[in-house]
Amino acid sequence: MSLSEFELIDRFFKSRMTGDLHSAVRLGIGDDAAIMNGRAGQPMCVCTDVLVSGVHFPARAVPAEIGQRALRVNLSDLAAMGARPVCFTLGLTLPSADEQWLSEFSSGLLGAAEQFGCSLVGGDTTRGPLSISITAIGEVPSGEPVRRSGAKPGDVLYVTGCLGDGQVALHHLDFDAAESTAHQSALAVAGHKSARKNLTPEDNAYLHRRFFRPEPRLAFADLARNLMSSAIDVSDGLHADAGHLAKTSAVKLRINLDQLPFSKSVLRLTSEAERVNAALYGGDDYELCFTAETAYRGQIDAVAASAGLRVTEIGEVEYGSGIGLFDRGVAAPANHQRGFDHFSRVETR
Repeated sequence: MSLSEFELIDRFFKSRMTGDLHSAVRLGIGDDAAIMNGRAGQPMCVCTDVLVSGVHFPARAVPAEIGQRALRVNLSDLAAMGARPVCFTLGLTLPSADEQWLSEFSSGLLGAAEQFGCSLVGGDTTRGPLSISITAIGEVPSGEPVRRSGAKPGDVLYVTGCLGDGQVALHHLDFDAAESTAHQSALAVAGHKSARKNLTPEDNAYLHRRFFRPEPRLAFADLARNLMSSAIDVSDGLHADAGHLAKTSAVKLRINLDQLPFSKSVLRLTSEAERVNAALYGGDDYELCFTAETAYRGQIDAVAASAGLRVTEIGEVEYGSGIGLFDRGVAAPANHQRGFDHFSRVETR
C-alpha cells in the first residue's frame, strides 16, 4: 500500500530531523505555516530555487546527492547577500512515493541542513515529474544585506574558489543523463575538441563533489559582509552573472581572463580556451563574484585566509556599462553565448 502525502512527510522528513530548530523558528513542520520570531531591525533574506530532473541534475543521480545539491545551491544565494541561513521550505513533486528514493533523498537534504544550521520548517508534496523547489530564509545579523547595486568605479572585482568545475564535471563524469540536461556543457558548445579523458580517482572525487555538493560561501560572506560593495553568486556562468551585477550597479566590469582561477583538475583536463569558456558561459560553480573598494584589499585577503578560501582578483569596476573581457591586457571578444538561460536553449534528449 502506497504512502499518503502526510505519511510521506512524517516518515521521511519530520521524524528524521535531528537537533533543535533554529532559535528564530517558533514552530516548524505540522501546521498550515511555520512561525518565526522576527528580530527587531534585523533584515531577512528570502530566496527560491527550482530544480528539475534532467535540467538541473541528471535524472538517475544518487538521491542523497540530489538532496545535498538542492539545498546547497539555495544557500549560495543567501551567501551572496551576506545572510546566515535560518530555515527553508521544500516543495517536492514526485512521479511516485518511492520509499527507497525518499529515504536517500531526505538523508542527503537533512544532512546538508544540519551541516549549515538550517531547519526544514514546512513545504508541500504532490505527484508529477520529479522537481524540487526550496525556499531558504536567512538573517543578516549586522549591517545591511549585500546587493548587486553597490559596485562603484575603482572597486576591485573578485571571485571566490575556482571556476569552470561544474561544466567540466558535466563533460567528464559518467552521468547517465549528463548529455540530456539543459545545462549542455559549455565545453562542447564552445568547441571542446578533446574526448573525455580518463579521470584519476582524485579528479573524479573532486568534480563529483563540486557538482553535487557545491560549497555555499557562507563563512566568508559572513565575515566579509561589510567589506563587499556588491555581490552575486555564479550559477549561470561568470559572464552572465557579472553582467547582472554590472547592469544593476550601472557600471562596466573589466574581467581579466588570464587571472581567472582554476582547479588542478580543470587545468589537467582542458585547454586554456576550453576552461575559459566553461568559466564564462557554463555555470554550476556557485562561487561568489563580488566587488570591494581598493582600501579593503588587505582585509579581504585576511578574511579569505581566516575562512580557508581562495579569493582572486579578476578585474575592476569602470565607468560605462556591460562586460569588457581582456586577455593579457588585450581586449578579447565575447562568445556568442550568454550563460545558462532556461528559456533560450533547447533541451536535448
